[in-house]
Amino acid sequence: MNKKSEHFLLYTISDDWTPLNDFHVVLEKLEPERFDRVFVLDAMRRPGDRGFIRVGSFTAPIRPWTPWELSVEDSISRVAHGFDDHVGYLNLDDAEIYRSEILRAEITAAGRELLRELGDPYDIYGDPWADDPWR
Repeated sequence: MNKKSEHFLLYTISDDWTPLNDFHVVLEKLEPERFDRVFVLDAMRRPGDRGFIRVGSFTAPIRPWTPWELSVEDSISRVAHGFDDHVGYLNLDDAEIYRSEILRAEITAAGRELLRELGDPYDIYGDPWADDPWR
């Protein structure tokens, strides 16, 4: 994953608990030549390994987001292959990705600090979706 993609991902994650679809969409747009589902999973791993994000899920309709008490590798495996009644990312139909609640990512204090140092990616790189009528 390049620095621009990582920057936009951190920015996206900083807004709220980010679903799988946001990782998918950002990386598909910014790195189309490398984009596939394994690449997306690897892109989740890097900020997780560096302590910039943590992942979890909504565990029940009435329960709020809950971080997983798992290693980064076990978390990525859970996203890839699924758990409980959640279908894993590697087995989801393309049309189901945007509705998947298999994970939500949250930025950590270290991730916020890095993002503060980096600045706003839209100011630095411009809007990569400016020419996208579906955005």
